[in-house]
Amino acid sequence: MNDQNVISMIQCDIHQDNVTALGKIEQKINQWESVGIKAKYAEIMAYKVSYLIDCLHYDDLNQNCHSCHALAHVHQRTAELIIKARSLS
Repeated sequence: MNDQNVISMIQCDIHQDNVTALGKIEQKINQWESVGIKAKYAEIMAYKVSYLIDCLHYDDLNQNCHSCHALAHVHQRTAELIIKARSLS
């Protein structure tokens, strides 16, 4: 199952609202070649992802929450790598 299938299966309004915003941020990151500009969007991504990771409605027994957190952590690592790349350039 690919990420898009998992994303569409997550039944949570908070996740759906934020994943749409994250998709737009990913598009912005992918359209720029400059690491500096990518990093600025990555900082926004990291902020949005922290909202999902720190969700006040997180339920350890809910598979939707587990899936959301797994995807959020992938986005978080991506953002961290881009931000780190800025400091190396």
